[in-house]
Amino acid sequence: MLGKMSGDEFKKINADAAAGVKALKPTSAPLEDNDKDLLNEIALGGMMQLRASELALEKCEAKDVRVIAQAEVDEQKGLSAKLEEIAAAKGAALPKELDKRGQKFLADLKEDKGEFDKKYLEESGVKGHQILQKTMKKVRDKAKDQVLKELAGLALPLIQTHLEVSREEAQTLS
Repeated sequence: MLGKMSGDEFKKINADAAAGVKALKPTSAPLEDNDKDLLNEIALGGMMQLRASELALEKCEAKDVRVIAQAEVDEQKGLSAKLEEIAAAKGAALPKELDKRGQKFLADLKEDKGEFDKKYLEESGVKGHQILQKTMKKVRDKAKDQVLKELAGLALPLIQTHLEVSREEAQTLS
């Protein structure tokens, strides 16, 4: 079990979301400035989650935390590839490095004082997914580009699942 969810259910939700994102076909219609900003916000949030989860795969001890971190790595790599495809089709550029918020987030996570698993779940699993959720809701509600709206619609249920599972697992470590 991962939180209150079976491992098989968690894997299926992740696989279904990945398939949906992979199937999304970008158009060549250029992005308005606001949509470029939203695309960059998605990319930065995803990059932050990817790096935190890669760190978790190096440092975590609990099997369930490892499963969550691996699912997040897989999700963010798929999302990153799709964002690159969207950006290329639309003639937009994506950030290559974390912004200051992401750098601080990762630096704080690296400051492990013996409870890395719990800190990862609380910081990346819960707070990080709350940030991603806010970003994707903003994209869904404010983006003009239909592909970005569809991406947000595909990502939101998975973000909610990762948030709930991380919250439940963090409580079991308390």
